[in-house]
Formats: sequence, C-alpha cells, structure tokens
Amino acid sequence: MNEQTMSAMTATRQRIRQGQRAWKYIRDANSASVADLAKVAIEDGATSYTYGIMFREWDRYASVFSALGMTGQRQARVGILGSTCAEVIFSFYGLNMVGAEVSVVPAYSALTPRKVMRTIRGERLTDFIVTDDFAQANLIAELFAKKDALGLRNIVILHVPVVGPAVHAMLTSAQEAKYAHLKSWYGPMCMDNLLAVHGKHAVSYAADDGQSAAVILHTSGSTGGTGKPVVLADKALNAAAVAFYKMDDLELPWDNLVTAVIVDLSNAYSFVDQMHIPFALGATVVTVPGGVLTPWFFRAIPAHRISFLFTIGAMFERWLTMRDTEELDFSSLRTVVLGGAAVSASDKRRYHAFMGEHGAGDVTLLNGYGISELGGACCISTRDLGDEAIGYPIPGVTVKLFDEDRGRFLLAKDAPCEGVLYLNSPSLATPELDGNKTMPVEKVGRRLFVCTNDLVRMDADGKLTFLGRANRYFLNEEGKKYESGRVETEVARQSGIESCCVAPVYVKTTHDNIPMLCVKTLEAGADPASVVRKALRQVFVVEKSLKMQNVPVRVMIASELPRNGNGKIDLYKIGRGEVEGEVYTVETVRVLGTATDFRLVPYQEGPADMIKEVFDGITAEITSNLPGNNDEEETKMNGMTDLLGGFNAMNDMGRQMMENFMGKSGCAQPGEGAGFCGMPDMQQMMGNMMPTMQNATQDAVQTILPTMQQQMVQVMGVMTQMNQTALSMMQKMFDQNCAMMNQLMETANKMAGASEQTKEPQATTETAPEE
Repeated sequence: MNEQTMSAMTATRQRIRQGQRAWKYIRDANSASVADLAKVAIEDGATSYTYGIMFREWDRYASVFSALGMTGQRQARVGILGSTCAEVIFSFYGLNMVGAEVSVVPAYSALTPRKVMRTIRGERLTDFIVTDDFAQANLIAELFAKKDALGLRNIVILHVPVVGPAVHAMLTSAQEAKYAHLKSWYGPMCMDNLLAVHGKHAVSYAADDGQSAAVILHTSGSTGGTGKPVVLADKALNAAAVAFYKMDDLELPWDNLVTAVIVDLSNAYSFVDQMHIPFALGATVVTVPGGVLTPWFFRAIPAHRISFLFTIGAMFERWLTMRDTEELDFSSLRTVVLGGAAVSASDKRRYHAFMGEHGAGDVTLLNGYGISELGGACCISTRDLGDEAIGYPIPGVTVKLFDEDRGRFLLAKDAPCEGVLYLNSPSLATPELDGNKTMPVEKVGRRLFVCTNDLVRMDADGKLTFLGRANRYFLNEEGKKYESGRVETEVARQSGIESCCVAPVYVKTTHDNIPMLCVKTLEAGADPASVVRKALRQVFVVEKSLKMQNVPVRVMIASELPRNGNGKIDLYKIGRGEVEGEVYTVETVRVLGTATDFRLVPYQEGPADMIKEVFDGITAEITSNLPGNNDEEETKMNGMTDLLGGFNAMNDMGRQMMENFMGKSGCAQPGEGAGFCGMPDMQQMMGNMMPTMQNATQDAVQTILPTMQQQMVQVMGVMTQMNQTALSMMQKMFDQNCAMMNQLMETANKMAGASEQTKEPQATTETAPEE
C-alpha cells in the first residue's frame, strides 16, 4: 500500500461517526468496498475469518442472544471468560449489537471458582458465557447448580478449539475429549447447538447509543489479587481507535498489518490495543490459545506472518533463556511496541539485537505506556534505542504533572520537570458502576483526570520518561518515606543489572517492613555482589539521583526474578519466599561523615528466615479460614473447603489431559497398572476431616497428619508425572499445587501446636520479643 492510498484510507476512517456502537463502528470502517470485506480479520488456529464472514458470525451470535433475551431491552449484563479466541470476540460484538453490557472476566479466575461467583454477584451479572478451555467441569457444574441463587438467566458454554502452530497436539486432543464430555451433560446450552436452533432468529438491535456502558474490563489486580472493574462506553472504545488514525508519523506495516492478542481479553491492553483498534485499522488479528502463557507462542509469529506486535518484556526474557533458539523466526516482524512494564534502554538494545539475530532485520522497537482507565495506550516512544522514554502522548491525550512537594500542577514553562502523571482523553473510562465508584478521578479545570501514581520526567519538547511509582513507598526502619519505584528505576538502568524490584521484608523485633532490593544481574562473568555494589554507589554516591534514606537495607541476588502474566515482576512469589538467592545486608561506608561506598555483608540468618508473607494472597485466604474458637468456625472451615476448589480444578484439567493422552497413545488408563494414580478430591477429604478438626485434640491431630501427608505425597507424585508429560503448559499448575500443599501442611502443623497448648496450659510471662 503506497503512502497516498494509506492516507486516503485513514482519512475515510476518520470520518466514521465515533459516537455509535462499537460493532457498528468496526463494520463501517471495513465495509467501504468488497476488497475490505475480503480481507482476513481473524486467524484463530487453523481457521481464518474474513471481515465479511466475521460480521456474519456477529449476526448469528446476536440472533442467539436475542432468542435467549440476553439484550439491552432486558437490561442484560453478561459475563464472558476472556479467553483468547474468535468465539469470545464474536460473543462481545454480538452482545454489543443487541445492547447488552459485557463484563470480560479474567480467564484465570476459572481456576478459582469462588472468584467467578464473587464477580457474578459483585457486578450483578444476569447471564454468563463460560469458555471451556480454562473452565473445568467443577466450575461449570457449580454454575448450573447455583444458577438461580446467582440470579443468572442463562449460562452458555463456548467451545474453544485449542489448535494451531503454538499448541501441542496432546492439548488439542485433550480439549476435544473434554468438550465431548461437557456436551453430553450440557448440550442444549452449548453455543454450537444454540446456533443451530436460534442462528436465524430476528436480531433485537439496540439503539445506536455510544454513551452507554459497552464493556467492563479488569485491571491486572491489587495486592489482594482481584482486578478492579474498568467501565468503557462504546464512544471511549472508538475514541481509542481514532487516536491511531491521527498519528501520521506512526510507522506501521500498513501494507500487511497482522497483529496478535497476547494476553486474555479481560484487560484494556488486549481488548482495546490488540483487538478493537486493529479491527478499526483493518488489520488481521491472530488469536493464540493461552496467549504468551503458551510455551510455543513464538511459532505463531512466522506461521501467521505477524508484522505488528504489542507485547511485553517478559516474552523476550523467556525467548532469551531458551535452550534451543533455532526455531525462532522474527523475519515477519516490522514494528514491536513494548508495554505492560517499564523497559530500559539496555533491554531495548538487547531485544533489538536478539530479533536481528533471528531474521527481524530493520525492525522498529518502541516503548509504549498505557492505563486501563484510558482504554489502553496513552504514549508511544520514538525508535531511539538509546532512549528509555515512554515517548509522547498520542493524539487526544492531555498530560498534567503534579508537584507533590509544592502542591501544584506544573505548567509547560516548568519543563524540564518531574511530577506525578495525570491523564485525560476522550477514551476515559466511566468512573462509576451501579452508582459505586470504580476509579478515582479528579477535576482539573473543566475536565476529569486520572492520577496514574507514576512519577515521570517531562522534557521541554513534551517527551515523557518513567521514573517509578510515586505511591510505591513505605516507611523504612528510620521512619522515613522509602520510594520503591524510584529505586527500582535508577538501579535497573545501571551497568550489569538486568532487572530488579523492591520487596518489603517484615522484621519481628520492630513490627515493621524494611526494603530489600531483589536483583538479577547480567551474565558477564563479574561477581554479582560487586555489580550490585557498584550500581548502588553510582546511584547514591556518584550521581546522587536519590537521597540516602532510599538505600535498601538488604539485597537479594537471584538467578531469576519471577514475572506474572502481565510481564511485571511477581512480588507475590518473592513475598512468599519462593525465590531463592544470596542475601546481603547493605552497609554504608563513610569518610568524615560522607557516604563514599557500600559493603554487601552476607546476611547471617539466610533468606529462608527473612522473606515473610507480605504480598501473599493465598496465605491470607488460608489463614483467615483456619478454625478458631468463635462462632465463625464453621464458616471459616467452609471457606477453606471452597479454597480447595481451585486445587481440584487444576487437578481435574491435568487428569483429563493425562487420561486422553494415555488413551490416544495406547497406554493403560489410570488404575490399570500404568503407575498413574487417581487424583484425590481435596474438598471431599477436607469435608471428611472437618468434624474431627473442629473438635481437635492432640491425639486427633496426630491421627489426621499421617493421612494428610500420605495424600500430599500421592498428589505430588501425580503432579510431577503430569508436569513432565505436559511440559511447560503444566508448570503453572504444578507450582500452584506445590504452594497449596505447603500451606496445608503448615495449617496442619499450626493445628497440632494449638491443640498441644490447649491440652497442657502453662503459665506465661510477658517478655520482649526476640528476633
């Protein structure tokens, strides 16, 4: 496509009415000619859908929803598990046609059924669409069993074919076997059957009102692990697309615009940036089952000729550590935008060189910055690899910086300057849901702004550079504010540092947290402790970019820092003590009272005794459900039983995969001498032991423990076999099961200790706490 043709196409799309339904906006943008309708809109595994065929699928799905009364006329608010698949896309736009509000629920919530139930109740969902990839039989059965109690009018099952170049053949077979089982129980409410019955029903089109709520997305999650709802109207979704039309200098491969959904569709990064905006641009959207969680995602890039990719640094880090990189082929990539977390200039250079080594050639690598509350992307950088800036605001985005020290917003004449970033744009989310505030907004002048809590620097030309989180601080042991985000940013840009984060460590003697800097260094032969010491000296002594009160009290040097699905360093795992490394106390070297250097002294008690349960959502839930001596005991025990539902869900998925795999390969089925024992039902086991635990004595606990330990050994053995067979796809389930087993053992030990104290009460004397 030449520049003149591209400009004409962009000008035509800019004239499309922004304040209409999202489905109508996309259809208008891609219906100017037969050629537009013939372009490929979705590549989903082995199936391709042109824009014309995709629009017909929207119509068919809308017919089903009209027949079932899942419409705006009936004030429907429909939940959908946000799996990365064409079927979820068809469902959203079909529901949008009939005026239903849609809540896209994180797909991983399916592993914890009570989270799904809590979302249904909390967001007042009237209907629910469950995908059969992440959701297991126990969740689906529970939904149908509690349908009336949850206030659901309809439950629809979407079959997600797990196929394509990025999928292991074993998983494809297991998924088909699983769906056959589900269909034998719930066939009438499976979408393929519903389409056969209602696919030609008259569509109950909603009024063309772009102001109403179209979709409820969800943030990546708070420290409690639950994402907050973000409500976007149709007009906001369309405004996000219009901003891309107006970026004349954006270097995109317009002649072959193929992109991919890399994470589940419940968040703005995927739903808006990777789906709705590309559709508005006439691009091809590739959906890969599981997104970047799939170990073989890299195979989708050459297979689907992906040319434009919104992605995260964690994906590159995974590729960089692959043992065999011969399969990597980035030759189709022409533009890559890195978002989700701050990316340093050194990382950009590493990633760019790595892509070049694997066929990318002159690929453009950009930093991106966005927030869910503004529908995703807000800033995009230039292609300067030596610059770690997040770039310039995209058209329509208004930026203000707030100076916390002086208590005022900075003006353009104040640049260059630093401050907390406030943003406004036409794609601003609706700040309320059902009369309840879902996000804080502040009126500045005549417009509403969102405080990002990110500290940025603005240059005289308006370029923004991320400096750290303005609200990620706590009081250190001297009672002074400790700015975690700034420390992470400054240390990460130093030579020899690959990645880092700050995690609070609880100290029993002071009943407070102290900052521990967790670091992964680059493998360059240098002593890691020396690399970190030099980095601290450069930041605090040479550059003096941070005050001495921000020197970390301890340092942990690890071989790997875990990352979550959004590419951010997983503080929960660090807080749970799941990350091992050498731990040091940081001592400041002073000459005549002035800091000149630092010493890293090995911490005597070791890492196992220092990292406490700070950001541990699972531990908090288990602790809150321990049996006590009050009226809430039964409720707590029931809560613990529910908690094990997620454990059963993961076991059930693994068991189904294993049974199908063994059947396909001609192996013996479980129980037939193959050495593969059946999964114990942890909820049933807990229910059987509950009466004994509630009246626990020391003798009773001692009787229970051997049984529980035997069950744990059995589960761990099975999960180990499963993990080895199902490769990397099973790794997450294995890790979570291990953590769950540790928590159960800890619970049993606590019960035993509590019973011993009850049996032999002794006089106590108050003493000062000992470390």
